[in-house]
This record gives sequence, structure tokens and C-alpha cells, in this order.
Amino acid sequence: MSSSGHPPPDRPANPPTNPHDALLRAVLDDPAQAAEVLRRMLPPEITARLTDAPPEPVDGSFIDRRLRRTTSDRLFRVALTDGRPAFLYVLVEHKSRPDPRTPLQLLGYMVRIWERHAGRDPARLARLPPILPLVLYHGRAPWAVPTSVLDCLDADEALKATLRDLRYGLRDLSQRVPDSPPEKTPAWAALRALATVGRDGSATIEGLASIVAALPDGTLLERQVVHYILHVARHLTAADWRAVAARARPNEEETLVSLAAQEWMRQGEARGRAEGEARGEARALTRSILRTLTARFGVVPPALAARVHAVPVADLDALLDRALTAPDLAAVFDETARH
Repeated sequence: MSSSGHPPPDRPANPPTNPHDALLRAVLDDPAQAAEVLRRMLPPEITARLTDAPPEPVDGSFIDRRLRRTTSDRLFRVALTDGRPAFLYVLVEHKSRPDPRTPLQLLGYMVRIWERHAGRDPARLARLPPILPLVLYHGRAPWAVPTSVLDCLDADEALKATLRDLRYGLRDLSQRVPDSPPEKTPAWAALRALATVGRDGSATIEGLASIVAALPDGTLLERQVVHYILHVARHLTAADWRAVAARARPNEEETLVSLAAQEWMRQGEARGRAEGEARGEARALTRSILRTLTARFGVVPPALAARVHAVPVADLDALLDRALTAPDLAAVFDETARH
């Protein structure tokens, strides 16, 4: 530094804290240079799929919300020779040693990129563009971190082979839970309830009795399955349930009937609370409307006040809007003003 206290003229006043970042940022921010770098660094089987169009930079600042974004990381949109788009995510590793967290970090970044791309459009979730991750490393120690998340798993090769394409298992309960298995276990009963009662409500009295009969008497699982059946199969009457109980527990059906009665009582109380809350909200809205009308137009005639009290709950919000905006009291109740 010169005696004046200022940096020498041939050096920047604020040099980058990481010179590797500065150089790579300069290269990757130039589309022509970035295209050449990426073609040199990507595997041949990938570059063969890319068109000659230069990579298009995409804002990637959303990628890591919790950590400070690495300024030399870059996200590009590229065009494939089949006409479809793809993303290319470049992660620059400038640490002196390989970071063993890199595979998981890349996986997390890829998920966030896809989530951002899909947004709120469910159709996009079925047509996600491929993401080509690329790590550029220039540390001193040789890279010894697995280049696949699967290679990080503590599993034998046979199991890894089943996970290689990132598929997940799917089992449709309606097709995987038979109605007459060799042994009707409690787990079968719970799954069978989900497969029949919860899917389309097709369970019959005999089918429900078969489910309940497989449940251990007096257990938490029994209460949970009965709660599920009675909550989902709203068409069941008390007589229907007594018939289920008689088939499932001959001569001991009263326990199941009592269990159902308790459940129906809880459901009734819950509905009562919900209806009470709705009535309370309606009364509060009605009071707000009348107070608004009084504040804006003076005393509300009894006949109009009665009309406010008679308005259906579903229409109270619209009436409050008119009370706030109508030019006069008559306009609030003008039928033609609603359309």
C-alpha cells in the first residue's frame, strides 16, 4: 500500500475474497465462454445431446435458502437435440479438500430447481426437464467423494440396483389387500378398511364384519378402525352397525355397539361445536352490518334490520360489502345492485 493510505493503482480497491470465484464467475457469466467451458467439461454422451445454442443463464439465487449462495455456482437452461429443454447446474468446489456432503447438496439443489420450475402447475410435475449436475473442482487433494447419491448408501449392490433409477414402490391397496387371506390379522383388517371403506364406500355388512372380527377386542387398534369406519362410512345406520357387530362378535356385540355409540356421540358434539361457531360468526357479521349501516346512514328502520337478520349466512359477506360501499341505505337492499 502506498504512503497515502490508498491501494496501488494497478490493483482493485476491493479484490474478491476468493480469486477462484472471481475468475470462474467471469468465465461462466460470458455465454460464449460458458458454452466452451461446459462442452469441455461435460461427458461426451451429454454434449452430443446439446444443440449449438449457447446456455441461457437462469436465476439460481433460490437454490440454497439457508446458506449464503456461492456466487460462482451457476444454473443454465440448455436446449437438447430432441427439442426439449434441460437444466445444467454447475457447482464450483474451491475448497482445498473434497466435501463429503456434495452428493446430498446436489440432490437437494435439484429438488429445489424442479420445485421452482413446476410452481403451482401440477401438469409440469409430470414433465420435469432433466437436470445435468456438474461439479468443477480444483482443490489440492484428489476427489474421493462418491459421484452418485446411491454410492453413499450403505447397501449391497443388489439392493442398490433396485434404487438405481430413483423409482419408488407403489401398491394399490384395493388390489393388494385380498378379501379372504389365509390369515386375517389386525394389520390386514386396518388395510382392508382403507381399501374398501375409504376408497369407494363399497364395504358390505359382511365385509365390515370380517374386518371387525379380525381386530383384538378392547385394543387401541380396534377403537381406531371403528372410528375410521364410522367416520368415513356415513351411510351406516345404527341398525347396520348392530348387524355388523352381531356377525363379528356373536353374543358379544354389545361392546361394539357401545363403542359405536360413543363415537357417534363424539361426532355429534363436534358437529354441534362447528355449527355453534358458524352461528356465532353469523351473529357477529350481522352486528357488523347493522353497526356499519347505522354509522353511515343513521338509525336503521326496524323493517330493514329484520331483513338483515333474515339474510342467509352465505350472503352476509356480500351484504357487508354493500353496506360499506353503497351510496345510500336503499342501495344496500336493491336487488338489481347485486348483479
